[in-house]
Amino acid sequence: MAVAAALKADECLIYTDVDGVYTTDPRIVPEARRLSTISFEEMLEMASLGSKVLQIRSVEFAGKYRVPMRVLSSFTPWDIDIAEEARSGTLITFEEDEKMEQAVVSGIAFNRDEAKISLLGVPDKPGIAYSILGPVADANIDVDVIIQNVSHDGKTDFSFTVHRNDYQRTLDLLKTTVVPKTGAAEVSGDTKICKVSIVGIGMRSHVGVASKMFRSLSEEGINIQMITTSEIKTSVVIDEKYMELAVRALHKAFDLDQAAA
Repeated sequence: MAVAAALKADECLIYTDVDGVYTTDPRIVPEARRLSTISFEEMLEMASLGSKVLQIRSVEFAGKYRVPMRVLSSFTPWDIDIAEEARSGTLITFEEDEKMEQAVVSGIAFNRDEAKISLLGVPDKPGIAYSILGPVADANIDVDVIIQNVSHDGKTDFSFTVHRNDYQRTLDLLKTTVVPKTGAAEVSGDTKICKVSIVGIGMRSHVGVASKMFRSLSEEGINIQMITTSEIKTSVVIDEKYMELAVRALHKAFDLDQAAA
């Protein structure tokens, strides 16, 4: 990607083991559809939320230097016409491109490598979030979703997620360092969770997208533990055992198996 940017290439072709970017993992949803185009913003979100097609750094680099990328299969026949090959795969381009699909939701991403940690009975006072997350950051542990509950009698509950590989280290750090300093009543954790996300630039201009997501999960009897949003994505933390069911339900709810008009 760096070479393509330096050469001011019209397009950078990335060959990988799949023939493009799909609406979700076809191993989970057989009806998943290959996207002909996707924006850099959407691809960045998808990559950061669990999609394994491209490295985040390569997408960031392409976006910074405004070099369109095309994801192609490395198993393409060697003698295929170059013009035909250039029209296949998935083009990662800019949102303002007039040819860009304006789907409300472009894809469903998921991440199994999450763990949730909760501090219960934390004093609700200024600086408490820093008192909890400061030592975690100093230990080079990346925090993802964060929720602080409404205060009752001067106490609150504080929950956040970390990578599952950092779970035990974070738990030990909180018990030995944070709890004694903050006076939290209890620390609990759960490694059997996952994060499921919907991504789409069309979410900026459409209302009711999140409620549709929540309704779809509710109809499947899936409880939402945590929620986080941005302009173009909504993520929920749920029990890991419901991950595949949630992905299939959301893929169907947002008609991602149907080609864009």
